[in-house]
Amino acid sequence: MCFLRCSKEYAAMPKARFENIYQDLKAKVLDGTYGYQSFLPPETELTASYTCSRNTLRRALSMLSDEAYLQPIHGRGVRVIWQKQTHDILGSLEGLESFQEYAQRNGLIPYTEVKQFETIVCSDALAYHTGFTAGERLIRIVRIRGLNGIPRQIDHDYLLESAVGRLSKEDARHSIFSYLEETLGMRILKSKRQITVELATDEDFSYLDLGTFNCVAVTESHSFNSDGIMFEFTQTRSHPATFCYNVISKR
Repeated sequence: MCFLRCSKEYAAMPKARFENIYQDLKAKVLDGTYGYQSFLPPETELTASYTCSRNTLRRALSMLSDEAYLQPIHGRGVRVIWQKQTHDILGSLEGLESFQEYAQRNGLIPYTEVKQFETIVCSDALAYHTGFTAGERLIRIVRIRGLNGIPRQIDHDYLLESAVGRLSKEDARHSIFSYLEETLGMRILKSKRQITVELATDEDFSYLDLGTFNCVAVTESHSFNSDGIMFEFTQTRSHPATFCYNVISKR
């Protein structure tokens, strides 16, 4: 099957239509209605079932193909390539989501405890590590983030004071991204990330129940708004038991 990618045609489609088809097909893949390595019903059968055009159906199939649920096989149809994951909790490296969104997507209850909230002046050493300019005023926040009552990560956040308005401790406890997008109307576009594994520090052992683990996964993120301004640097130190991310790679 050939997926048409005509941007003008896609733009004219009612968004809810193909998204509903996308969601329904995705649900059927996830619940096993369409099992791993099986083929979807023919295109004519699917368009009749959803009472939709071929372009609308193909848009939904293309989205599922991009997310590695399906694979079009020339001359044969569309095969299911999704398999159930071995980890119950999964993050994503391809998009930008808040901790609240990450928890909701995994069906978990999040909590955040703000340990430190202060305004500082960026030092030369901090500028070298974060990418901010020495002398800039930053809001420094340390947060413990948990899932279903269990602490799972420590966030060290540095935010450019001039870019984040009147960010409060309560905003930090709820969701910084929600405050920036919903209250300030900021458009958050990009984040550069570096992921490493480090030996656990005394702080890690103090806040995270590491058990027999002696290391944590460390993600450092530089986030930029629509004006190209780096408004946030975050170092997240995560418990190994719940640090599992998927990424789709193409050749």
